[in-house]
Amino acid sequence: MSKVISFATQKGGSGKSTLALVLAAPLATEYGLRIAVLDCDYQQSIVKTREQVDAANFAKLRETNPDAQYPYDVYPWQLSRIFDFIDNPEHTYDLIIIDVPGRADGDDVFNALTACDAVIVPLVSDYLDRASTAEFMTILEAIKKAADDAQIDFQYYGLPTKRVAGQREEKEMDDYIDGLGLSRFNSYLGHRKAYTRASTLYSLLNPAWARYAGGTKDTSDEIRRVCEELIERLGLPDRRATAAASVSTASTSAS
Repeated sequence: MSKVISFATQKGGSGKSTLALVLAAPLATEYGLRIAVLDCDYQQSIVKTREQVDAANFAKLRETNPDAQYPYDVYPWQLSRIFDFIDNPEHTYDLIIIDVPGRADGDDVFNALTACDAVIVPLVSDYLDRASTAEFMTILEAIKKAADDAQIDFQYYGLPTKRVAGQREEKEMDDYIDGLGLSRFNSYLGHRKAYTRASTLYSLLNPAWARYAGGTKDTSDEIRRVCEELIERLGLPDRRATAAASVSTASTSAS
């Protein structure tokens, strides 16, 4: 069965859609996961990235490689129809990622979160983000208690994003989250321009695309650590060996 996760928060600008973009392509190309992204956010950032940013590059790629495909599927989707997709027996995805709207009110958001095996909460070390995160945790904790009572596996994790090494606020954020009893990732993503240039076509682990986006070795190392921790926490398959050949081909195409 597919694992279902969402990157969710109730405050806009925390980077949940960016997280989905940064991680989906490498999880597909480097780790060989079959992935679907359901873009349920009002802004449709992921759908727009594919249709308005990546489409031209994909057309050029098809000129040299007619069999080229996007590394994962993207669907504009309605929150109210989440279970129609998840429960479809014809789907063979390893991982379904739901990008939910940046709010915590309404049955549609609540139902979407209950559909997940895990909810990943972007952690930004700004005071207002911390306060918003605490409120959101109350909702997630209520879902977890209900899931535990029903003997359904449900987890939620904090994932530090936009991290600037050495800042006092980063340690304060870690201490704050630990004090709430929230399980957080050991890995993190820094405050890097390259992440704002994430593509639905090319992974930021692709050397040619990483150079174009302004990525560095530190960028790649951060992404790998997050991907591998996500795979371990969710018990996802790791198909790096079988994905290696396609990664080499994609790197040449990106060049």
